[in-house]
Amino acid sequence: MTFAPLLDTPRLALRPLRLRDFPFYWQLVGHPEVRRYLGGAAPRRARLSRFLHLLVVGRGSGAWLVCARPRGQAIGLVELGPHKDGQDIELSYQFHPRAWGRGLACEATERVVTHGLLDVQLPRIIAETQAANAASCRLLERLGFAEDTRLTRFGNEQVIFTVPAPRTVEKSEIYIP
Repeated sequence: MTFAPLLDTPRLALRPLRLRDFPFYWQLVGHPEVRRYLGGAAPRRARLSRFLHLLVVGRGSGAWLVCARPRGQAIGLVELGPHKDGQDIELSYQFHPRAWGRGLACEATERVVTHGLLDVQLPRIIAETQAANAASCRLLERLGFAEDTRLTRFGNEQVIFTVPAPRTVEKSEIYIP
């Protein structure tokens, strides 16, 4: 799988993480509101380890820092990576509260999902979120994801959503009178 390192939308630029992004990343994954449905603020040691992993893996793979145009202010992180089930590719995202409520998370994740399904040609993408995270559930539904499974993980009810790749139409399926 080869993901584009740079993606953009009218209001956003998505790019790989760089060393200079560490202060933003540290704040993002340590923010109690951002991490409310993700088990709380990430432990300090885990923050550094995960950041270093994303620096290496993020080059040309599925990890993008989301920056608002025109000034390039970092507002979030979107990833496409292996899910815990070992079979699927999962969409995950975290956005700073200053970006909430303006449709920026939807814009960024829609761009990443479109890239994954159409450009990379993934057969499907899944996303897992806590059932209690109504905003995340609405976002995924807005992107065309449908609820697939509910299970208990991390002590909470989780919902696994899926979105399949668009079906291609074979010439033999087209009826021309």
